[in-house]
Amino acid sequence: MGWRRGEEEYPPEYPPRRPPRIPGKFAAAATLFIILLVASIGVISASVGTVSVGYVAVVVDPIQGKLWTVGDGSTAQIFFKPPWATVSKVYIATDSVHMWTENGQTGEFPAVSCLTKDGLAVEVDITVRWRLAPSAVLELYKSYPAKDWKMRTIIPIIREDLRNIVSQYTAIETITMRETIAASLKQRLINDLENEKTLHGAVILEDVDLREIALPSRFTQAIEEKLAAEQEMIAAQYQSSRVIILAEAEANATMIRASATAESIARIAQEAGLDSSEIAQLYLLIEGLKKIAEEQGKVIVVVVQGQGGQWIIPLGQTT
Repeated sequence: MGWRRGEEEYPPEYPPRRPPRIPGKFAAAATLFIILLVASIGVISASVGTVSVGYVAVVVDPIQGKLWTVGDGSTAQIFFKPPWATVSKVYIATDSVHMWTENGQTGEFPAVSCLTKDGLAVEVDITVRWRLAPSAVLELYKSYPAKDWKMRTIIPIIREDLRNIVSQYTAIETITMRETIAASLKQRLINDLENEKTLHGAVILEDVDLREIALPSRFTQAIEEKLAAEQEMIAAQYQSSRVIILAEAEANATMIRASATAESIARIAQEAGLDSSEIAQLYLLIEGLKKIAEEQGKVIVVVVQGQGGQWIIPLGQTT
């Protein structure tokens, strides 16, 4: 009689094969080895950290209650740490904030509203750039574990300093002295960022770009009208000065001509032995005839030679 499996019957000389039995101790050891291997890989992985260029890693060890930094941002690094310690990476390379408003659009933040010395509201577009000192990152992180120093402190300082600086200048001066305003703002920001206790001197200002100080349109129009009026006034003053200069020049020329004429008449009278008054009358007559000729055209002149003398008529003329 053979043995059965289900409905099939097999002869007794071919018994079924059974899988070999693994001893219990060996199975437990193999399982433990696999668990230890996986755990070791996990521990090693958790014990290795990396930091990229431009970053500093802040390592937080909650068991020992310690914090320390790795790297200075100049190179990438691989480092070891306790497997339970966490790593927070802080960006220390050049960072910036853009504050502007144009055609209904804004930058990272809108333009800063300020009041000038004469009470006019202006909108200031500005970009500020800075970086973090690697040596001060740890203390900065302790003050701002959420790494929100930009929103909580840097932005408010920029707005406050900008408003304080602009309030020292009139609306016209914000146009003519923009470079001075930018330089004053940069120096004020350097001082205030260094003196802010919670920042621990970590923020190093690189540059301030004061792109535009936008005045109200009505004020801009008034300035343009004033400039146009001033230009017209300057033109009128120039024309007036020109007329005066020309008149003075003409008067001086007339005086010179009169002096020369008088001197000529005196010499002629002296040489001819004539009375100077007669010579003067003749000169005036000739000048008058010249003027008539210039205005009316050709003139015929009849001259009598002496008292009772003959009339002299130019040749080619008939009487």
